[in-house]
Amino acid sequence: MTDRKLAGAASGELLSELLIREGMDVDFPCAGNHTCGKCKVRARGSLSPISASEAAMLTADEIEAGLRMACFAKVFGPVEVCLPERQGEQIMAHGKGTVSVGEPMIACGSYGAAIDIGTTTVVCKLYDHSGRELGVESELNAQRAFGADVISRINYGIMNGNEIICQAVVSQLETMLGRLAKGAGVPRHKINRAVVTGNTTMLHFFVGLDPKGIGFVPFIPESLFGCEVGEILSGVEVYIPPCVSAYVGADLACCLLASGMCAKKESSLIIDIGTNGEMALFKEGRLRCCSTAAGPAFEGAGISCGMAASAGAIAHARLEGESISYDTIGGAEARGICGSGIVDITAALLEAEALLSSGRLERKGSAVTEAIDEENGFFTFPGSRVKVTQEDIRKVQMAKAAINAGVMTLSAHCEIEPEEIDVLYLCGGFGSFLNLFAAEKIGLIPPKSVEHTVVLGNGAISGAAALLLDKKKINDIKALIDSCGYIELSGSEKFMDYYIGSMSFGEEEEE
Repeated sequence: MTDRKLAGAASGELLSELLIREGMDVDFPCAGNHTCGKCKVRARGSLSPISASEAAMLTADEIEAGLRMACFAKVFGPVEVCLPERQGEQIMAHGKGTVSVGEPMIACGSYGAAIDIGTTTVVCKLYDHSGRELGVESELNAQRAFGADVISRINYGIMNGNEIICQAVVSQLETMLGRLAKGAGVPRHKINRAVVTGNTTMLHFFVGLDPKGIGFVPFIPESLFGCEVGEILSGVEVYIPPCVSAYVGADLACCLLASGMCAKKESSLIIDIGTNGEMALFKEGRLRCCSTAAGPAFEGAGISCGMAASAGAIAHARLEGESISYDTIGGAEARGICGSGIVDITAALLEAEALLSSGRLERKGSAVTEAIDEENGFFTFPGSRVKVTQEDIRKVQMAKAAINAGVMTLSAHCEIEPEEIDVLYLCGGFGSFLNLFAAEKIGLIPPKSVEHTVVLGNGAISGAAALLLDKKKINDIKALIDSCGYIELSGSEKFMDYYIGSMSFGEEEEE
């Protein structure tokens, strides 16, 4: 546990605001809107009494132990805050794909960085002129303090200004570059080139552009990049690859480049599953892409006992006889459940007939009756306090329906059935740790695709590295984006029909 004494303002500022200002590592998935219940901290001192609204989000044991909701509690003087130490985060820092050295952006005797700013994580790799990888740094994105997803962060910026969000990630990258330089034994000032990729919103925050236009119809960003942006990082000339639209960013463009899928004859689908599901389908020389709002269910933030993929998170689960067995990251005591775990348990409950096709938890006749509280609507993992609620299952339903509907819409535009697609590429952290059989069972990925799936890992960082080490590939990635037809799903009746039709977990009818 990390203890720290803080001098809060006497004016009654929120504890959350104090923690953000002091740079303390606390998640605020809902950006302080009193909805997620994730900002619990042990705190004492000059604090406001617990209100009825705050108490409703805490158990009696948590109140007894001194836990407070940081987005409710107000500070009127000195306080002491105790935070749990983070450890063992699973961050996908490496990706598959060909990264060859051609004409590098890096001058001889200098060094360059490939950087992926994800909504949840940040990855930074250091290279020399010859293309040798000298080190890698990965962390959870410091912007988590302003919301778990891009919309929460955009709204936070509207209310509080974008500068603090921008500075959070720039400062984080400066620190990561410093550690990389020290670890490789090179002078920091010799790192003078970087390719920075990410989704369109993260890139706006990085360079200091206002992303407000991305958050509202007609979803018009200030820039789609594909250009040099100067020295956002100290002494570093930065190139940002092109984005397709407000919600199909340079990260997917880099994944397309790394996969090489558009240079092959087979039909192929690439998906980055996260809060924003970006995807593209290639068939017979035609490339089409779209983006669908899956929500934070697969990132852990939108689930009642959800957490990041770190020590103690249930990452995998399976039905064994009349019980559910599970694995936690690091073998630690179960503290919560991450994205891959929520997919696994949904599939396991379906297999146990404890989950109907409609998505309703059903105790009667299931193989895990003792673990289900049907009256209150939740399943409890054996030997733990970690629960999956009926509301959690509904969020998984909506998320997988959104992804599936996006795939079906793309497939319809390309005149191919989803199960006929030759290759499925999965990229990003969530897709890298996903149990493919469980994902297919719940309808998250197309049927009959497991045997034809290629897991790219962090394809975005691979694509960024490919650009850094061969600047001729800038023309390649621009050609990809220029040829990519974007399909806007908002307001699409076809997409909504597919979405509604994708809500079921199978075709059986409820009795």
